[in-house]
Amino acid sequence: MVHTRPQIDKISMYSPGKPVEELKREKGLSRIVKMASNENPFGYSPLAAEAIRAEMKEIPLYPEVTSPLLAEKLANKLGVSPNQIVFGNGSDEIIRLLTRTYINEGDEVVMARVTFPRYKPNVIIEGGVPVEVKMLEGGRHDLTEMAAAINEKTKMVFVCNPNNPTGTIVDKASLKEFIQQVPSHVLLVMDEAYYEYADSDEYLETLPLLHQHKNMVVLRTFSKVYGLAGLRVGYGLMDAEMVKALHKVKEPFNVNRLAQAAASASLDDDEFLHESIRLNQQGREYLIQQFKEMKLDYFKSQTNFIMVDIAAPAEEVYEFLLNLGVIIRPGHLMGYPTMIRVTIGEQKDNHYFIDGLKAYLENYRMNEKEVKSDEHA
Repeated sequence: MVHTRPQIDKISMYSPGKPVEELKREKGLSRIVKMASNENPFGYSPLAAEAIRAEMKEIPLYPEVTSPLLAEKLANKLGVSPNQIVFGNGSDEIIRLLTRTYINEGDEVVMARVTFPRYKPNVIIEGGVPVEVKMLEGGRHDLTEMAAAINEKTKMVFVCNPNNPTGTIVDKASLKEFIQQVPSHVLLVMDEAYYEYADSDEYLETLPLLHQHKNMVVLRTFSKVYGLAGLRVGYGLMDAEMVKALHKVKEPFNVNRLAQAAASASLDDDEFLHESIRLNQQGREYLIQQFKEMKLDYFKSQTNFIMVDIAAPAEEVYEFLLNLGVIIRPGHLMGYPTMIRVTIGEQKDNHYFIDGLKAYLENYRMNEKEVKSDEHA
């Protein structure tokens, strides 16, 4: 028998949100509301659709290796140089490129205990040691403890801001102080996949700090607010020398032609971008108001999803909602056994989810009362 590397035994296969097609087959339902994977329910730019159709005639040809046209347009939009950008098959791939390029056996990587689940396995695969720091109350990064965890073995630090899965941000002052505390020989990776959704005055825009901190990387993506999750195109912003290093280990044709064309066209459609953000804010406010009325605690989200404490087993409400055709994420998989994570959807879907949640809670609380009554009988 051929044995895998020992690192592979330490990781698990990624568990995505339940696919719509699978639930249809299982339950025989006609209406499925997917609110599990933080996708944009409002679609994608019509300009991207036009660009995809135009680019289809080029499908027999390999794409350009460094996505130069997309890099130039994105650089102009963000105020950086094209040679500071590396593109990936989603920002997930940039994470993998970073660990592949920089992590040696035994190197330590500091991260929050509850954060994007692709950091840890990529560190382990390269022989690195994940150092997980507990969360603060409210699902926030503990930057003080993360700074304290940095030592002579530390090679990399991940800060997901806004954080997935909790949806929270770290405040400006704390993050500025933390960035100053990270030694120049330690790579600081700021994962900002959801930054377009953040509207708090306390959210720190890190891009202007890149020129001061050559050890910093900023990750972003077209999968979320731009609605191109199915095309898989993310990017990293960093020092040009780092980009050169990552290009040595990335697959040459990692971002396909259709993805490059769609992403480039999406940058021209500010109307779609702003409307997606507006509708998301509207949905977020509605869900928060409903949670307040139901007297449910929730994390203060700055994203297109919310984690809410239902004070009941997360697995149970997950299964209950599945039977109604609503797919959410149960929190027990993330270390929060009584919480669920719900992606903000179109308003009709938000209403459908809330109706289902209310039905579950009524049923659950009624059963709880009956159990307590029997115990005292």
